[in-house]
Amino acid sequence: MTPEQLLKLSSKAGKILLESGAEIQRTEDTICRLCEAFGVDEASAFVIPTGMFLSFSYQGNTYSKIMRIRSSSLNLEKINLVNELSRRCERNVPFIEEALDELDRIEHAQEYSWRILRIAGGMIAAFFTIYFGGGPMDACFAFFIGCLTQYCVQVFEYHQINFIVKITCTSVVLTFVALILQTFGLIHNLDSAIIGSLMLLVPGLAITNAVRDSIGGDLLAGIIRAIEACLIAIAIALGAGITMSIWLPLFGGA
Repeated sequence: MTPEQLLKLSSKAGKILLESGAEIQRTEDTICRLCEAFGVDEASAFVIPTGMFLSFSYQGNTYSKIMRIRSSSLNLEKINLVNELSRRCERNVPFIEEALDELDRIEHAQEYSWRILRIAGGMIAAFFTIYFGGGPMDACFAFFIGCLTQYCVQVFEYHQINFIVKITCTSVVLTFVALILQTFGLIHNLDSAIIGSLMLLVPGLAITNAVRDSIGGDLLAGIIRAIEACLIAIAIALGAGITMSIWLPLFGGA
């Protein structure tokens, strides 16, 4: 093992965790566990949602690395696999090349196809529409709007569009489609259909991690995630509000 390999291993594990939606305490703990499993004298990590700094002492020398994190999503399977790897390394230290190869497999593991994610998005929108008081017909067309919403999110993520622009434009599209469907008499409870579809964009993960990080003492990370959640909420409201404020004076509506 070389210090450079250990830096690569620990930073890659932290990167996968942060990009998969892990909380700060878990990321720092996993980085330190991996470093200590390979026999370093002392390891420490400072992590925020947009980057991390890690450092360890080995044979009298100090090694450190800074990494910028530019994207974030939700993948609990990757979080679980990286956690399992770090704890397995503590119990039975493997060759570091084997650990790096396993991290590569985790990073590039096959995820759900775009088609399945769109169907899941449609089902979420349909059930939330019923939950918020919509009827069966509203839920059926909310399913279509949810699929379209998920498609828009995937397209924006593929082109690495800023999350504020992504959320605002997606909110505009789904609200516009819901208004058109209501105009043709296909949706009777407009509010339920729009709110049910907007639930796909609600920053539940950011809110949860903001609370968990704050409770865990990572106040800076908690504030960053809370601000992110607020910005996403503003973008959702902005997209729907702009669309309805333009549509209703021109075409009317209930």
